[in-house]
Formats: sequence, C-alpha cells, structure tokens
Amino acid sequence: MVQSKLKLITAALVAGMLSTGCTFVGEHKFTGGGSMASAGGDKNAVFTFNAQNCGGEEVKGRVNYIDHSAIDFESIGGVSLNAEVDNFGFCTLTDEGIDSGVQECNCEDQYEAQFSYSSKNPAAPGDGTGFVCFFDTGEGKGNFHGAITAFNLIDGPFDGYSNVGTVNGNIQQHTCPDKSDAE
Repeated sequence: MVQSKLKLITAALVAGMLSTGCTFVGEHKFTGGGSMASAGGDKNAVFTFNAQNCGGEEVKGRVNYIDHSAIDFESIGGVSLNAEVDNFGFCTLTDEGIDSGVQECNCEDQYEAQFSYSSKNPAAPGDGTGFVCFFDTGEGKGNFHGAITAFNLIDGPFDGYSNVGTVNGNIQQHTCPDKSDAE
C-alpha cells in the first residue's frame, strides 16, 4: 500500500516537473546501496551507487542495478546494468531555469543522478540512458535510510523501466573534499 502511494506521488511529481525550469545547484557527494521492492516482481531489486559533483571537479560516479523479477522484463531475465554518472546534483526550480526554459533535471527538490548505462543481461544487449531521484533520511534505527523516488530508464534495452521505493540499506551524504586540501 505504501509503495503504491509512493508510485502515485512520484508520477505526479515527475509529470509536474516536466514543465518547469529545474537546474542542478550546489556541491554534493553521495554513496548508497541496498535493496528495494522489485518493479512489480516477487523479488527485490538491488543496487549500489556513488555520485560526486564537487565544484571544479568533473562529475563522476557509478550505478549498478539489478531487478531480475521486474514484470515487464521478467521474460528476458530482468533488468541488469552498470552505468557511468553523467550529471548529478540537487535539482531545484530556479528563476534562471524558468526564464531560459531549460530543463536540466527532473527531480525537483531532490538529488538526481543522470547516467549512461550498459546492459549486463545477455538477452537484452545494448546501451541507454536514465536517471535516479533519491534522498537521504539520515542515520537511525530500522530499515528506512533513504528512498528512491524515481529510477527511470528512458531508452535502450530497458526503455520504460521504472521503480520507486524505500531503501533497505543506506543512502548517505558525504562532504566534498575541501578545495584547499587539493592544492
């Protein structure tokens, strides 16, 4: 029931954001990993990721994701991919974005990593792109240490795959390295 509500809320947020001028702001560094409910299947999806956008440095990171029982892809063995992060940051609505009409990101008021992926499923070879929207709920007891509010693959062999849910694992924000330390 909670996952169904989260999917409806995410769909509404994504639909509303497509007409806004969202842009990435700030310097951020995140790591995460764990599992979440499959996209309709009876097993869990598992993932790991790291993403960093620390100012003058190049955006970097990786995403690994597997959902073997995803209903729309179960007949071919599910979704399995490795990806390189292409862009990353905190996605927010800005006056500059509205004025220019440019949409840099999709996940208003959340962190977003955009990536280029390669399929690791031999039954579905190829490359594509996608994005993941997420937030960190902080340290604490229990299993809720973050949420993925959108994991969308927008082309390639897994075009149309989408998943959302709470994370049984951890999503954690880190401090970017101090630029004066690198000099």
